[in-house]
Amino acid sequence: MKITLIVPVYNIEKDLSSCLDSILNQDFKDYELLLINDGSTDSSGEICNKYALKDNRIQVFHQENKGVSAARNLGLEWAKGEWICFVDGDDMIHSNSLSTLIKATENNRLEMLIARSFVYKNGETKSERYKFDETFLEKSFDGYELITDKSYKRGSVCGCIFNTNFLKINKIKFPLDLKIGEDSIFITLVHLYSQYIVFIDQIFYLINEREGSASRSWTPEKVLKMTDSITFIKNYIEKHPQLSKSQLAILDYRIYGVVSTLFYNFYYCFSFKYFFKIMRNLKNLVPVKIETLDIQMSKSKVKLLNFSLPLFAVSVLLKQLFREKLKQHS
Repeated sequence: MKITLIVPVYNIEKDLSSCLDSILNQDFKDYELLLINDGSTDSSGEICNKYALKDNRIQVFHQENKGVSAARNLGLEWAKGEWICFVDGDDMIHSNSLSTLIKATENNRLEMLIARSFVYKNGETKSERYKFDETFLEKSFDGYELITDKSYKRGSVCGCIFNTNFLKINKIKFPLDLKIGEDSIFITLVHLYSQYIVFIDQIFYLINEREGSASRSWTPEKVLKMTDSITFIKNYIEKHPQLSKSQLAILDYRIYGVVSTLFYNFYYCFSFKYFFKIMRNLKNLVPVKIETLDIQMSKSKVKLLNFSLPLFAVSVLLKQLFREKLKQHS
């Protein structure tokens, strides 16, 4: 079997059929579709069962609500395809795009293939997510090179396909202890070990932007949970003493990314009480010095973070304040 598509499902009865139809209507047919019903309380589980009765390529797994990471990991355990594709149950894939991606996997060295992802709303394609230009199509990249040479980063596993054997050999799964940032950790682990990443100029993944879904509703508690990603990274480093300097740089850069995004999101739910709580947490978690080696993205900001965590926090919060003021006057 060529590819396994893994779809976590949780209370998405209104959008699920559109997602599944976008997969089943592809002109490429050599796949299995694993639907992981993660304890839905609406009719999502019944919809999964109905689709499975119509197509023997579909397998449905029902479990207690354990979160998207556990759902995807269950799919990885049962996957039989040579390739893995993650699709969120309220999104879609572009018409007949899967066959184009599969053709690109004929190179047996390939470990990750990245296609184009677009936001769509009310049936119309909007802006592109995780953009890349024509220079990305000219060669392959290893994980470190992709960050250093092309300054490319993404926070979603959707819109890519991954070599199943590569994931198994390197024991790459989703971290179960994280409620926020699990995709970014998964992508970071792929970057650690990948030697052959390729981009393809094909619209593939369509992100459903529903009313009210354009931005996450942030609370101080949710922002504080983002620090769990740093804990995961530190534990991963301790358990893998053989990591090279470039691999450690990738992980250190992810720590910087977590801290930066944390304060960016904290702007929308600022509280002095939680500000000092977050600062105490980060002081214990963030390394004395973040070493990003040849990674040029945000180099000056990394230097500021190394110099002073409080100054870095204030700079991010003030920058976001100015951005919001500009929006109000534009």
